[in-house]
Amino acid sequence: MKEKVIVGFSGGIDSFFASLILKEQGFNVLPVYFKLFPDADVDKVRKKASLLNLSLTVLDLSKEFREVVIERFIDYYKKGLTPNPCVLCNREIKIKYLELIRKEVKASYIATGHYAKIEYFSQWNRKLIKRGKDRKKEQSYFLSMVRSEDLKYLLLPLGDFKKEEVSQLIKDLGYEWEEKESQDVCFIKSDYREFLKRFIPPLPGKFVLQSGEVLGSYEYPYSYTVGQRKGLNIPYKYPLYVIKVLPYQRKIVVGKKEMLYKEEVFVKDVEWHLLPDLVPNQEEISVQIRYRAKPVNIGKIEYLKNGIYCVKLRPKVEAPAPGQVCAFYYNNLLMGGGEIIEPQGVGR
Repeated sequence: MKEKVIVGFSGGIDSFFASLILKEQGFNVLPVYFKLFPDADVDKVRKKASLLNLSLTVLDLSKEFREVVIERFIDYYKKGLTPNPCVLCNREIKIKYLELIRKEVKASYIATGHYAKIEYFSQWNRKLIKRGKDRKKEQSYFLSMVRSEDLKYLLLPLGDFKKEEVSQLIKDLGYEWEEKESQDVCFIKSDYREFLKRFIPPLPGKFVLQSGEVLGSYEYPYSYTVGQRKGLNIPYKYPLYVIKVLPYQRKIVVGKKEMLYKEEVFVKDVEWHLLPDLVPNQEEISVQIRYRAKPVNIGKIEYLKNGIYCVKLRPKVEAPAPGQVCAFYYNNLLMGGGEIIEPQGVGR
């Protein structure tokens, strides 16, 4: 009897090819489409599944997606934070509900079309995620806060492929495919600032230097993020960058670029897939503070209290934005991830 695998099936080329691979490997593939928006084109996705002779299951999670992902996205920007909705969605929507379905139907595995690898490591007696082959598109960062217990049954069929290889293989197999590049944030069709204007009223304030000198004014604080230079429109004797966004204090602190570089970051709510103490050489641990950011080696990880860690860096890292995700790696192994926070009030 074939082993069942529940596949997160969006109708895009990645989940389609992942399903195709699993089917060729002899699995009984059960594709599941999570309907995240009321106007989603379910028929289009169903037709894609039928190309593989697969019967699509549709689960309406639009309410859960709005409450868990969209509302938190809006709330974070209200507070002057920079959220990462994709990391949250993978943890609280996609992987969570795939695993719930797996248990319900007694399937052996779950799978997604992420460009990342997952392997079993006998020395730690667990499965861990690794960076994918495609360094331009590899997506292990977005899986950094998936619950560690959910890795046990997870398959990632695209880890050994590059994006362009998948596109070419689909064509070679005779499938006609118009593949649009996926949006950074799936629920925003245009500029995120225009989206936020529908939910957050203006909260005008001043651009200030750290000294308190006022340099200008703004209307919408969420139009600015830590590290931003473009769009400030403040003539000054040196280039200015956003250092802090403090909407409720009605100010955005700006300053020289060197003020953005930090020798330590504070991280909360870390989901450890592999604890630092289990790593033979902690000097080989690195962190990644944004999806496109280069990994930076750490000097030390110090646990403070209340689930908060202080991560000493070598060298300094540019513009760690509160609200963003800090992913931990041991060489190419994903160790887990947590949320970057401001150091104020952390306690030592």
